[in-house]
Amino acid sequence: MKKKRGLKRYYRNLSKIDFIDNLDFSNSEKSWFDYYHIHIDNTGLGNKSWKSRMQHLTALFEVANKVESKLELYQNEYQYWVEISENDSYEDSIFIHTKNPNESEFPAKIEFDSKAEIKNQELVEYLSSKEYQIRKKILLDENDKTVTTYFLQKKSLGIKL
Repeated sequence: MKKKRGLKRYYRNLSKIDFIDNLDFSNSEKSWFDYYHIHIDNTGLGNKSWKSRMQHLTALFEVANKVESKLELYQNEYQYWVEISENDSYEDSIFIHTKNPNESEFPAKIEFDSKAEIKNQELVEYLSSKEYQIRKKILLDENDKTVTTYFLQKKSLGIKL
């Protein structure tokens, strides 16, 4: 297998997302989010191995910490969660949702599946080491296959799902 050039730089730069500073957390009427989400793994490279997935997850949680710092000062009502797919690193994302002019349901309500089967024990152990409440739901992927998706929230941040 041929080594991909620039992987060290790629992983080093994963969490260096500067557009977060351009998001509007001003608490004004124009400060709203309609299921706004951030993906880290835009290539699916995190699906190659557990080591690669873990590096993408580490970057995702570094970005989540930056978002959480902004949200601690945000005075509008919001929902915030991290969504992790058991099978696909590309789907892992950070969500912010508020009342918005698009009239999307707020607060969003999700029915969780407490009995959803856990297939990736390494992933669950990794997520359990984080300071989040973890709930799971069965979703369908793009091929209509069922996949367990984890929803992580911090108790102190936002309205619960």
